[in-house]
Amino acid sequence: MEHVVTLLFLLLLQLVLGFDNLLYISLESKRAPVEEQSRVRRIGIAVAIGARLALLFVLIKLIDLVQDPFVQFHGDWFAGSINLHAVIVLGGGVFIMYTAMKEIWHMVHLGGHAGDDAADQEPKSANQVIATIVVMNLVFSFDSILSAMALTKVFWVMATAIVIGGVMMIWLSDRVSAFLAKNRMYEVLG
Repeated sequence: MEHVVTLLFLLLLQLVLGFDNLLYISLESKRAPVEEQSRVRRIGIAVAIGARLALLFVLIKLIDLVQDPFVQFHGDWFAGSINLHAVIVLGGGVFIMYTAMKEIWHMVHLGGHAGDDAADQEPKSANQVIATIVVMNLVFSFDSILSAMALTKVFWVMATAIVIGGVMMIWLSDRVSAFLAKNRMYEVLG
């Protein structure tokens, strides 16, 4: 029963922490050819599930390197440290802020019509978009994987939460993209 409760909590965590990831995937998939966008989202998320599982396995093996500080500050007024986890989360946060600011700038300068069509963005091939989705999914999922590792040490519970969360993302991806197409103001959340 303990593992079931932990699994349910991890699924809730995946839902909350994965929502911005799903918004980003919906936005990035618009850069692929229109007829490929749904397929790009599904394949990108499916490959990202495998990549998340691999990341989980690697992080379990390397957790001490991620948590141990590599820079420490000791002063009269301030003491602190920086570890790899903090750097990765900071990088992901900076990227999210950049994406949001770029979308806001487009909406302001183009009268709220930025991204109505994929034509106003630099087009990419379906494979390029899939690769971008997978890489960014890894960056965005780092915090949820570390949070999962803080809740349990049982690999199969964490892996099951990742797979179920990924399947839910695949199921929701077309719906979220359709919602964003009709409600452009929510794109800045991604």
